[in-house]
Amino acid sequence: MNKAVFIDRDGTLNDMVYDETHGTLDSPRRPKDVSLKPYAAEFIKCAHQHGYLTIVATNQPGIARGTLSLKALAAVNDRLAALLAAEGAEWDALRFCPHSPPSASAKNEYAVECNCRKPRPGLLLDAAREFDIDLGGSWMVGDGLNDVQAGKAAGCRTILVTKLKIEQVERFFSLENCRPDAIANDLKEAAEIISTSMARYCQEKQETEIFTTEVTKTRR
Repeated sequence: MNKAVFIDRDGTLNDMVYDETHGTLDSPRRPKDVSLKPYAAEFIKCAHQHGYLTIVATNQPGIARGTLSLKALAAVNDRLAALLAAEGAEWDALRFCPHSPPSASAKNEYAVECNCRKPRPGLLLDAAREFDIDLGGSWMVGDGLNDVQAGKAAGCRTILVTKLKIEQVERFFSLENCRPDAIANDLKEAAEIISTSMARYCQEKQETEIFTTEVTKTRR
């Protein structure tokens, strides 16, 4: 089976943009608004070096709310992919949820309850079936607690990427599946966490193999 690093898009791989209409930070809706987060390309390359597939898993409720079209989303994704490619990085797959619960602002055919909108794990589970992924040996990395919840629900280890102090986020950890396995200030630290985990795994595997060899010798 394969192993994967699932990674959130907005706020994790790329910067959020200021929405003047609503006065909030939101997903980029135009290619020219897309900019990479620091270490985004390095993170993807590091994951590949350790044998992980990299799969982007992103909620895009703007489609259900009528503020984002599928064509515009594809253009933004293409721009993000191009920026990563310019630095020698490429994701293996991208999965998105276009849904949002029905509301005054979400009335089209995508305004439905679904299993793919994080914190539900549908995006990860579908990708796992398609790519034969061992979820227990995989990671979910993102800047939101909904990323942690989705990863936990799928059976992955999780990394919360945030510059907030631990005291500012730990009060939310009592919520269901909200406690991450690790917290990183940025994607560089997230990559280091995964690298350290892999080094530990390889060392333990080597020690097990040595022990097994010694036991086999003594039984001869």
